[in-house]
Amino acid sequence: MHLEPIDTHAPHWRATLDEIYHALGGGTNPALLPYHFLQAAFPHLGGKLFRVVRHEETLALLFVFPHLVDPAAATKQTTAAHQVGYVARCHLLSSAQPLDSKDLQHQLRQVLDGAAITIYDPTAEHSYVADTQTVGLLDIGRPSHREAAQIRQLQEQIWRSPPEYLYPTDIHSTEFPLGTSLVARLQGNVAGFLFGFYKENGPSLPWDWQQRWHGEMRIESQVMGVLPDYRGLRIGYLLKRMQAAQALAQKIGIIHWTVDPLQYPNAALNFGLLRAVAFHFTPDYYAFRNELNQGPASRFSMTWLIGSARVQVKPLHDARSTILPLAHHPEIQRINDGWQHVDFDATAPVLAIEIPADWTALQRRQPEEASQWRATTDRLFGHYIGSDPGQYVVTDVAVDQERRYLIIQQVTEYLWQRLEET
Repeated sequence: MHLEPIDTHAPHWRATLDEIYHALGGGTNPALLPYHFLQAAFPHLGGKLFRVVRHEETLALLFVFPHLVDPAAATKQTTAAHQVGYVARCHLLSSAQPLDSKDLQHQLRQVLDGAAITIYDPTAEHSYVADTQTVGLLDIGRPSHREAAQIRQLQEQIWRSPPEYLYPTDIHSTEFPLGTSLVARLQGNVAGFLFGFYKENGPSLPWDWQQRWHGEMRIESQVMGVLPDYRGLRIGYLLKRMQAAQALAQKIGIIHWTVDPLQYPNAALNFGLLRAVAFHFTPDYYAFRNELNQGPASRFSMTWLIGSARVQVKPLHDARSTILPLAHHPEIQRINDGWQHVDFDATAPVLAIEIPADWTALQRRQPEEASQWRATTDRLFGHYIGSDPGQYVVTDVAVDQERRYLIIQQVTEYLWQRLEET
């Protein structure tokens, strides 16, 4: 029995995943992580994939995730170093015989520089330990087994997701090391949830952020959802702040997640309230299509410096989004008028990019116009957004009556320091 690595960054990765996903039962296997996650997010976590082969027969697939070996120990360290280990999520094929876990651990250690390895069976019995912390009217904490199952149901309820888009319940167990696993309870009912994975390194960082914010281990915040009946209570904000507090306790200073750049309510939360920034853009990041993504699912990768003054200055309670009244700032150049009259030659220090006021409704009611918006803004973001000098970072949101904007600032020698402070 031996391991064969699979290159998740290869040009043919999607075709390889199609084959693997079909072999493992696809959307009918409740223990299998969603296709769109495996295709796009898993490789960027530092995830690694191996076939377990004996006599040219594939016995199993190992999806290997990075994690902190002992998160509690990180709270005692005075250095930025983290001890990184790996958990191998083992999916046996139907014809496979039981595997020798010790042999698999030994082989993985050889490949992964002697790191600590755990072999994890997603179909086994697992334990769940709920905890709670009172935050205003909410109780926020790790989910119980019943609540972990509810998280899967809530994904279906909030986004009308089919089974192949749902994340397995077992990832919230104590045996599987998620970077974040939280539910928000209101009067005993689960009102929202947030979960994310540990991320080894990640996108390149500007200036000295890698060292200052312990960038060798980060968290990729994967999914956050709040039931419609509970929206308007700042539940998403409080879940994110709890996530940040837990990360800081482990000496993790950076949290990433991906967002649709055309969803203004999310932009108001992410840029205006959480004070995250974006300088990575990927067109058509996810392969899926659903009600919220009827065309290409393009994404910003958010970078949240959770220990910075820019973030910490926002209070836990009664925080207000920072939203710029654009009509009062004539010095900020607007580089598009809807999806028409687009300027690709702007060089001013601060620019405004218009986005739809209600992207979800636009996709539903006027799909052809929505397609024009996506194509135009994809070109704009691809042209302007980046971390090199002269490119632009998304830092804020703005409004002008019914119109909605993203504010982008030009990269200079001093921008990165300012973004830690203001």
